[in-house]
Amino acid sequence: MKPNLTSLKLSLCATALLSVTIIGTSCNKSSSSVSSTNAAVNQQKLDVTNNAVDATSSDEENFALVAGNDQDVSDAKTAGKTVTYSPSKNVYPHTKTIDYGTGYTGSNGVVKSGKIIITYYDPVADAVGKYSFTTYENYHVDGILIEGTAQVNKIKNGTGQTVFLHIIHKTISDAAGDVKDYNTNAQWTVIDWQGGTANAYDITEHTTGNETYNGVESNNFKTSADDANHIIQPLTCKRRVKGGLIADVHLSNVAHGEPNTLHEYLDYGNGDCDDMGTLSVNGGPAETVTLPLRFWPLNH
Repeated sequence: MKPNLTSLKLSLCATALLSVTIIGTSCNKSSSSVSSTNAAVNQQKLDVTNNAVDATSSDEENFALVAGNDQDVSDAKTAGKTVTYSPSKNVYPHTKTIDYGTGYTGSNGVVKSGKIIITYYDPVADAVGKYSFTTYENYHVDGILIEGTAQVNKIKNGTGQTVFLHIIHKTISDAAGDVKDYNTNAQWTVIDWQGGTANAYDITEHTTGNETYNGVESNNFKTSADDANHIIQPLTCKRRVKGGLIADVHLSNVAHGEPNTLHEYLDYGNGDCDDMGTLSVNGGPAETVTLPLRFWPLNH
């Protein structure tokens, strides 16, 4: 993958307000079962590993903008980012437009431009609980174009819990024409956790996607939450703190004798709000990683 798309992966992670995704920062071991002496192959493994899960980061950022405190966004008006409402945020449906102009640099150095447009509905009045619908207008992150839609429905399940249903399709492309396209369906259920009341999300999700380079589909991937080890994210923590994410990725153009399919498992930990997790690949030992991951973690 070209360096500018790699930069996008880093920036998507850096900008995620509810970020934890499998794209790593450090690891002290290597694994001969997946490591290659071919630098190009290792770069491909890096790219597809990142892509298998950076969708989560982008989608969680979107949900943070949808469900977060409007004031958190509006505070930045004087710094070059504007937020407007039409007709009013007290009327349903209404639209919130976050306009980054021709280039807004956040505190983390990520440059955004264009607009994110979120339409809010009254989920009580809507027959299917439609809550929000997000689109993008010429929206770029560090020069990478983000297109697509993200719908969130807000419902009550059979036991009276609040559930946010996410239906997402995004396309990410660079100036050279390389493209990543993915679809996500996720369910965020508000639960009572560790003695608290309605204080955490129980997350189940499924993502499928593919990448196209030079007009040819090169890699495809899918991820899903582990049904036996539910993902937990407290409302007061911007990280996933517990549970597991399963990723299966298929690589093209690998050398003869090297695995072209990777099965990965990320465990988010024991419930602490920290940036640590463990990652295992193709049945190898679980290795401690710092989240969010930012490079192929099992190669030096």
